[in-house]
Amino acid sequence: MTEDVIAVRARALAGALAEAGFARLRVRDGETEIEVRRASHSAPVRPSCAVPAEPAPRPTVERMADVISSDVVGIVRLARPAIVEGQELDEDRELAFVETLGIRNPVRSRGTGHVIAVFVTEGQPVEYGQALFAIER
Repeated sequence: MTEDVIAVRARALAGALAEAGFARLRVRDGETEIEVRRASHSAPVRPSCAVPAEPAPRPTVERMADVISSDVVGIVRLARPAIVEGQELDEDRELAFVETLGIRNPVRSRGTGHVIAVFVTEGQPVEYGQALFAIER
């Protein structure tokens, strides 16, 4: 993954972090992992990118979430019934799709979890890498 792509994803995560009030967010894509942490309550959000050799253990104190972001530019169409904050996902399922030039690009949950944030609304235009959902695993 190029540094430009990592920077774009880190900026999207930093925005999601600030909006949702999380202390820490992490996204894994294959061997690449991007983690954004809030330095302190009053300090600005600073993204940090790393590719660890092995996954770090899940902390018990901080709130951890996987951010599902858009792979394309387009218009968000939420799945029916629409996913809401607080909803439990018992399996991998389609949360929404991003319509680009008439093509439906599915946005999947990538497994089970608890939806802790929905960052988009029906019909909202989205950019590549923009955060759509946050799921606590």
